[in-house]
Amino acid sequence: MASTTTGKRKGSTCGEQGGVDGDSQSGKATRSSIPDLPEDILFRIHSLLPMREAARTACISPTFFQSWRCHSNLLFTKDTIGLKRGACGENFDDKIDRILRNHSGCLKTFNIDYYGTRGFTGTSYFDRWLQIALKPGIEELTLVLSETKRKYNFPCSLLSAGVRNSLRYLRLQFCALHPTVELGPLRSLKSLYLWRVSITWNELECLIFNSLTLELLDLISCPEIECLKLPCALQRLSALSVLACERLKVIESKAPNLSGLYLCGNWLDFSLVETLPIKELELQQTNLIRDARAKLPSLMPNIETLAIQSSREVVDAPMLPTKFLHLKHLTITVRSGAIVSRAYDYFSLVS
Repeated sequence: MASTTTGKRKGSTCGEQGGVDGDSQSGKATRSSIPDLPEDILFRIHSLLPMREAARTACISPTFFQSWRCHSNLLFTKDTIGLKRGACGENFDDKIDRILRNHSGCLKTFNIDYYGTRGFTGTSYFDRWLQIALKPGIEELTLVLSETKRKYNFPCSLLSAGVRNSLRYLRLQFCALHPTVELGPLRSLKSLYLWRVSITWNELECLIFNSLTLELLDLISCPEIECLKLPCALQRLSALSVLACERLKVIESKAPNLSGLYLCGNWLDFSLVETLPIKELELQQTNLIRDARAKLPSLMPNIETLAIQSSREVVDAPMLPTKFLHLKHLTITVRSGAIVSRAYDYFSLVS
């Protein structure tokens, strides 16, 4: 393709020299030979590049530099920013801020992930960044913060009607989310991941009832949720994952197409679970095998795939007349170091 000559040292990015994340036209410092193609085709080629490569390419051409300012997929991690592992969070924030200050704001994907950066400089930038990113047309939003004493309160007020109509994927980690009844419907949301998010059941219920196109719900370490009731209006919901939500005691699902369930934790009473359509079930819990054998056949009679992972197991699985009539795949894992009450023939569970 085109031959290029630059004066930068090998391995450097133009962000390190004030190019892509600054205000200067970096193309002035380089010589390039770009094919004589229509601008829209060049923009399209540039949009298909991974973010770091798109930033570097913007250093060699005014056309690509202009395209960079409206690059639709921004994924900020220590790798895409070019920081070494354990780099100061302040440097991470500064680089993101410079890029976003020069961006048009027309985004499809916006991802900020603080994993691998050292320290966390607070939340002063976030409102401004989200005001730039959350515009009609945004499809994916990921905000993975660091664990701090003060969690960032995600501003639901920025979820305008236009944003709610286009947003398909939402992942939040280490923040607070407090939607209200005034939120309005998220007409395109398919995947919702809440990891270590401060949210109550009433607030989550408000979010769920406004997300009727939801296909996947993933909850990890959300300590304020005490019950989870999924309405029959969730016609498209097919997968539910709940891990380490210690206060959660009740799971009730009337979602007609929910077929996959993954539960992990020592908190669940099977008698309080109502998920009859489930076909795939994965469980991780202490001393699990007895309860699974005694209660699951009647609670989830349609299971085809069952995976159980247990520790500190006291195996005394009763031989009961109820059976898994549709079970095709069974995996039982007893973790290393498990305490077993007596020698037990695990293969007898197959019958």
